[in-house]
Amino acid sequence: MQKLKIIISALVVTITYTLLTPASFAAPLLNGVATQSELGKEQFIAGLFTSTLASEAKDVLVAQEDKRMQIRVTADRLSTRRFKRLWIEGMAINASSSELQKHAQHMADFSNMLKIKLMAGDIFTIDRTGSTVLISLNGAQLGQIPDPAFFDLLLRTWIGPVPLSSDFKQNMLVAGNVNSGLITRFESTRPSDERIAAVEDAVKARAKQAEAQEDDSTPKVAVAKTDIKPKIEAPVAIAPPPKIAAPSGALGESKTVSTPKPEPAKPKPQEPEPAPKVEEKPKIAAITPPPPETLLDEESLEDEEDDLDFTAESLLSQQLYIAKLKRWSSSKLKYPSRAASRGHEGNVRLSIVIDRSGKVKKVEVIEAAEYSSLTKEAQNAVERANPFPPMPEDVKGDTFLFTLPVVFQLQ
Repeated sequence: MQKLKIIISALVVTITYTLLTPASFAAPLLNGVATQSELGKEQFIAGLFTSTLASEAKDVLVAQEDKRMQIRVTADRLSTRRFKRLWIEGMAINASSSELQKHAQHMADFSNMLKIKLMAGDIFTIDRTGSTVLISLNGAQLGQIPDPAFFDLLLRTWIGPVPLSSDFKQNMLVAGNVNSGLITRFESTRPSDERIAAVEDAVKARAKQAEAQEDDSTPKVAVAKTDIKPKIEAPVAIAPPPKIAAPSGALGESKTVSTPKPEPAKPKPQEPEPAPKVEEKPKIAAITPPPPETLLDEESLEDEEDDLDFTAESLLSQQLYIAKLKRWSSSKLKYPSRAASRGHEGNVRLSIVIDRSGKVKKVEVIEAAEYSSLTKEAQNAVERANPFPPMPEDVKGDTFLFTLPVVFQLQ
């Protein structure tokens, strides 16, 4: 008699990894390429590079060598909110609670690096080296995580127990035997020179802004600092929108009123003096124009409420809650008897929105199974699971959105 198996994101296989001291690493080779779609529309094409070609997930995950995960955006636009959720949920359903706790700060840092909108042609890269994980966009480094093990945790979202899709995982594990058409598409998906330059400028601007805020000599004193450290003047111009700009400006100017005000009396003739310093502003001001159109996510925070910076605690709480929701769902899922008798298998992905009490507000099919009975059962399971466990107090918002991936598989 056949064994029926339903793999849902809540059922996570925990693998123990033995960390080895890496020796020399070979240049990464293209191990596999896969595409990811949502609601019938392709979002990106991704490539997995390894130093040693392999067809088994465990071999790739355990290997202590240089690896690379690279995403090339094919959709016109990919919101940071959705992109972050892909990693946050993927890790939540493919890692144990102890692993989530251990890497909570790393995951928070990683999520907070994703501040630039992804546009068609963008290349998002995660590199694993012997001692660190490097994250970059179109060649501009967004940041790094000082623990190579974090890379393998991220990689589980692609080839772990519950990947983006079974096809996605399968296509990543072909040991280099990639379809030539996919390779061509992958390599030809790239950003324009203008986009590359714009992203680089945006990253530099953010770095300077961060420096100004960390400087804590209160970026408020915009004028005073201009006289001493012109370089900090620009970040101050950008910092205002966040938090300290408004109040700081007021305080800063009040302290320098005696000096600056006399000059304003003769501003028109004496403007040549500030002129040299204004030359530095344009450099950073020039960085601001591109963002509005396609770059800085500051321009797209409109409805992306959860795009605020994460703390290790807030992110961990969210991931543990996601895992809890998946476990709750799995207890309500059944394998349709007729589908089982006919040998029907398939994958279903649902997007679910619940309110703070756990009551379902909306359910949407992101990926339907080939057989409608399987898709219908996944939807019925959500009805049986309603209401879900309520939102924890430390998870903000009036509603919570999560993805429920279900794999119907006969064994």
